[in-house]
Amino acid sequence: MKTSNFIPFFLIIGIILILAAFFNSVRSNSPSSFEKIIKQTQTKTKIEPTTSAAPTITAADPILGPANAQITIVEYADFRCPHCAEANFELKKIHEAYPDKVRFVWKDFPFLPPVNVTWLAHEAARCAEKQGKFWEYHDALFMNQDNLSRENLLALAKEFKLDENQFVQCLESGQTKPLIQRGFEEGKAVGVDYAPYFFMNGEKWNGEMTVEKIGKMIK
Repeated sequence: MKTSNFIPFFLIIGIILILAAFFNSVRSNSPSSFEKIIKQTQTKTKIEPTTSAAPTITAADPILGPANAQITIVEYADFRCPHCAEANFELKKIHEAYPDKVRFVWKDFPFLPPVNVTWLAHEAARCAEKQGKFWEYHDALFMNQDNLSRENLLALAKEFKLDENQFVQCLESGQTKPLIQRGFEEGKAVGVDYAPYFFMNGEKWNGEMTVEKIGKMIK
């Protein structure tokens, strides 16, 4: 009789101990799991581009065309990119056809390997900009994109009659590198993942950029 009375008591104690162990496990594991989720969310937020944003146009950007132009085309491009060279040919036709209607804004986006060669070409173009020859040098780089060695970059500077000492000092000091970095980081922030990549009047442009398409938009 006494033995039968003790059985429920031990069962109850056993159940209590099991429940206590379970809740203690949940309590100790929950914070780490929650922190893991938070960490993953924060990491994801940092990596994903803000594709809804539009590029910011500043005085640091090379600009061709009037500020009151009907159409503003922002281009993210790489001087070693063959498709960018093809697009540049079409952009020049657009500029020739509508010099007062279209404004062009250049954004550096050097992403093709070897990175040191690509970045140096972009830095050289910005060094040429300091002497008022950005767009001429820009076109020459696209025409010579198979040979963007330091020697050829200097040869192009001589071709455009740039101050050689000033150009070399600019290139060797890396003083234009922050401009390239700014364009590249901004590009990633607004969703640029290839080149050429265009925005028209603040909106992403899909498809080819041709003089015919732009002509239909000009009033």
